[in-house]
Amino acid sequence: MEKPQDFETIPCPLCTATTFDVIYPGSFPAEISQEFLTEIYRSSSDQTLFEQVVRCRECHLVYLNPRLNPDLIINSYAEGEDKAFIEQDSMRIRTFKTALKDLAKRHQLVLSGKTKVLDIGCAGGAFLRAARDLRLTVTGIEPSRWLGEYARTKHGLDVRSGTLSDYTFPEASFDLVTLWDVIEHIPNPKIELQHIHRLLAPQGLLVVNYPDFGSLVAKFLGKKWPFLLSVHLIYYTPETIRKQLEESGFKIIRLCMHWQTLELGYILRRIAQTFPFVRFIATLVEKAGLGRIPIVYWMGQTKVVAKKC
Repeated sequence: MEKPQDFETIPCPLCTATTFDVIYPGSFPAEISQEFLTEIYRSSSDQTLFEQVVRCRECHLVYLNPRLNPDLIINSYAEGEDKAFIEQDSMRIRTFKTALKDLAKRHQLVLSGKTKVLDIGCAGGAFLRAARDLRLTVTGIEPSRWLGEYARTKHGLDVRSGTLSDYTFPEASFDLVTLWDVIEHIPNPKIELQHIHRLLAPQGLLVVNYPDFGSLVAKFLGKKWPFLLSVHLIYYTPETIRKQLEESGFKIIRLCMHWQTLELGYILRRIAQTFPFVRFIATLVEKAGLGRIPIVYWMGQTKVVAKKC
């Protein structure tokens, strides 16, 4: 496999070991332009994985290697637009309200204006909107300038453009920090989690959800698993996400399936990217006027609730 310019061979993002086994060989496009990268690095990206997927021989983390230079990843996210993603705002808000009520019930999260929330990689602000509707005080950070502007204009939210490292918040200033479908996109999760550790209040909660490479659905579908995408730099299992969080001073207090709600038509269109025969079903569903039906689904997404050690 020839490694193109702007891609780099990296040590394991979890344990820094340099030995690995190849799970899926890479097959890079002949030409990778900035336009191509901007199209890939969207929240709704359906770019089939072309990078090599490996498993660390020491800690068993699964990750892309080689991968795109981190500066180019961030720049590509910053430039991307994503109208398809925000079409599902109302469904995502529904999912997040359910998740917040569950946090209140199971982990005594107080649903009031005194509870301060930071959502990292907040996209169009669906989670922040759900949290504000439940009276929480919210702040978001989003690398995509287009999505950040949407969140500010459409929902009137406090969303800062950029990444967490671009901002200085007081220590222990947030009661809840969330990474919804984000940690697998981050080039260096250890640094991000250490930063979050400083910002989280002593009894605060960290919530992370991620596509679980060790889930039954991922194992059954193999390379057809829809979460095998070029935007996902790391593929965690319960074992490796635990190691990642513990290394940065967190302990997991709950790990469970994360059920999401999206419209049937949207789900079928995404599935059709991997299984072309589904396009026919998607067309029939739309013609029958059933595309807007809310569907609760699970494809291996896993939610982790953690606290500081």
